[in-house]
Amino acid sequence: MADARRKPKSEATRRRLLDAALGLFRARGFEETTMRDVARAVGMSLGAAYYYFPSKDAIVMEYYVASQEEHAARARALLDETRDLRQRLGAVVHGKLDTVRRERKLLGALFRSAGDPEHPLSVFAPSTRGVREQAIALFDEALAGARPPVPAELRRTLAPLLWLGLLAALLHFIHDRSRDQARTRKLVDGALDLVAPLLPLASLPQAKPLIARATALLEMASAR
Repeated sequence: MADARRKPKSEATRRRLLDAALGLFRARGFEETTMRDVARAVGMSLGAAYYYFPSKDAIVMEYYVASQEEHAARARALLDETRDLRQRLGAVVHGKLDTVRRERKLLGALFRSAGDPEHPLSVFAPSTRGVREQAIALFDEALAGARPPVPAELRRTLAPLLWLGLLAALLHFIHDRSRDQARTRKLVDGALDLVAPLLPLASLPQAKPLIARATALLEMASAR
């Protein structure tokens, strides 16, 4: 019984630390914030804070995981409503932008570290592989559930390519000062309007050499 009562309190404390840390990252920047700052913000000792999060990186990783889970829920709610390929791809991309629309300042604060290929918070780092694979799997899901579905051998190449496109959209989104980031939304829709009609053509025999080259490039890029 005591353990059952302790767990909600422990989770609440963990959430307080997470929220305080993210707030400090937004205000001061990731590199400028220390774990001592985070502990002080919630009136906790440094040792107690380390009990919940062994490092600032661990805090950001928890944010990444939570953000990806929210993105997946948003996207799947829309994927359940349509089999149209263009709409399904839009559900995944706009679902991500909707998820982070209030976190542009936080993402900007994290970008310097997350964009460093040697940093453990990099989107290409081994430590972020789980979140990365879940994000790519959403695109695979969107392609597979379309009518007609995109063949599995093509999805293995197309899903990572679409994810890379999402990263580019996020970078633009972070720096977009237009109202409600309308410029990024318009750019995304224009790109999807161009790409979606072309994807079925990737199954044609003439496209196989190009797909093979794209696959080889992705494999080379992912090798560490």
